[in-house]
Amino acid sequence: MNDLIFVQIASYRDKQLIPTIDDCINNAKNPDNLRFCLVWQYDETENIDKYKNDSRFKIIDIPYKEGKGVCWARHKSNLEYSGEEYTLQIDSHSRFIKNWDDELIKMWKDVGDDKAILTSYPPEFYPDKPKEEWSHTLHVIHTHSFSNGQTEQRPRSPEGWQQRTKPYNAIHVAAGFIFGKGSFINDVTYDPQFYFSGEETALAVRLYTHGYNLYHPHKIILWHFYTRKDHKKHWDDCPDWGKMVISATDRLNCLLKRNKNHDLGKYCLGNVRTLEDFQNYSGIDYSRNVLHLDTVEGKEAPVDLSDPARWSYTTKTFNNKISWSWDDVDHSEDLRFIAFIFKDKGNHDVYREDVLCEDILTGKVCEKVFTFDYSHPSQIPTDLIIWSYSKNLKWLTLTNHKISNVENK
Repeated sequence: MNDLIFVQIASYRDKQLIPTIDDCINNAKNPDNLRFCLVWQYDETENIDKYKNDSRFKIIDIPYKEGKGVCWARHKSNLEYSGEEYTLQIDSHSRFIKNWDDELIKMWKDVGDDKAILTSYPPEFYPDKPKEEWSHTLHVIHTHSFSNGQTEQRPRSPEGWQQRTKPYNAIHVAAGFIFGKGSFINDVTYDPQFYFSGEETALAVRLYTHGYNLYHPHKIILWHFYTRKDHKKHWDDCPDWGKMVISATDRLNCLLKRNKNHDLGKYCLGNVRTLEDFQNYSGIDYSRNVLHLDTVEGKEAPVDLSDPARWSYTTKTFNNKISWSWDDVDHSEDLRFIAFIFKDKGNHDVYREDVLCEDILTGKVCEKVFTFDYSHPSQIPTDLIIWSYSKNLKWLTLTNHKISNVENK
């Protein structure tokens, strides 16, 4: 296939789609070797005529109201794979370095692992700012805690990355940047019944148990537009998004062997390695919701299993009644829901719960019991952010509340 790259882009009402494609092509060393699949979930303001007659493109055009979420869209692009040597999965709001294709292929080959998957959180770009004002700091994915039974990740810049000469061993994936042999699509096809939350966890454990190895690039290859404050998301338009999240979470728990509620079929774990193998490599124990200290501290995988005490942080349960004044909540507009975000002393998210307004008392004093698990002493909640989201699809003013007298079990 002569180093053809199957570029997969799922787009939802995204005005950055065309600029992303333009930048991808213009910065490629061999643009004729690119084969695009666009799952284009569009509204009446969008136009993609520029590429409709380009033989490099397969465009699946779907009116946005018929969309069923990002994993459903990525599944559709997976089905269009036709044997290209490599594949690159990105989001529809990305930018690229010069000769990105040549750099990625060289980096992948230099790893010397036919099962290598390159993935990470790219630094951020800003469409309205010159490139000099974009972020130029390399990130790896740091798994730092559990929340709602799922791991929490954040970008971390490793010390001395500028001198690094090879990719980092990784334990997690970033769905907005995945590169590897195209054939992995056939082995680990996207599960269309996932929604958004849990997408990357499912992909990481499925790839690993199918025998693939995860790596973070040691050079910046592309950028990602994260903030997208005024851009439409699928959950803004879909009244059933909450039910889809619940269903997908239950499906993830089945994949992680926490229940037997689903027949996952071909979207199950692989048989090359086990979930326990993933635990011993990554330092993530999904059966107990516990992290190895090497993982918490951001050390490169695999974790050091010689000291069992490094697994010593057993799960604690936060179970407290929280009270607040309705006057402290910005309800200047009709509200869709209120987000309750618990943070630790390091300002890291520990737990988030979105509550519909009709489900809470909206009198002068409001209260609700919150119950959730956490797995590390540093995660003791110290602050609560109360942030309302309006029916006009925008975040209103947030308030910060200190938490005292925390009761843990």
